[in-house]
Amino acid sequence: MKPRRCKHSTDLDLFLEFPATKTHLAELLGVARSTLCTWENLAFWRIESFRNAYPKAFDGSIDRESPLSPYQAWVLSRVGRLMAQLRRGERVKGYILKNQQDFSKYRYQQAFQQLQIKKGA
Repeated sequence: MKPRRCKHSTDLDLFLEFPATKTHLAELLGVARSTLCTWENLAFWRIESFRNAYPKAFDGSIDRESPLSPYQAWVLSRVGRLMAQLRRGERVKGYILKNQQDFSKYRYQQAFQQLQIKKGA
């Protein structure tokens, strides 16, 4: 894995208000697109709500080429933080499997609402 362009790019959760391409999201998180794709693969196979957030193609398959939703961007920022802390993909996989609730859509919505409250204060 290449070093990050910005060492602290995943220190905080990322909240977007629009869908983002993987290239754009990689720029925001200060990593190579290939690194982001590795994180996306980790999340795709281990977090059902992340996988279900993709739109479906006409044939019913998942369209993994579509832009990522704000929820998916938030999940990937969390996966990136775990990669920085745990340093190994296997450790991150284990953490995700044991702590599914940390990546749930419900947890995302709670965190987003807290952000909105702080903005309004």
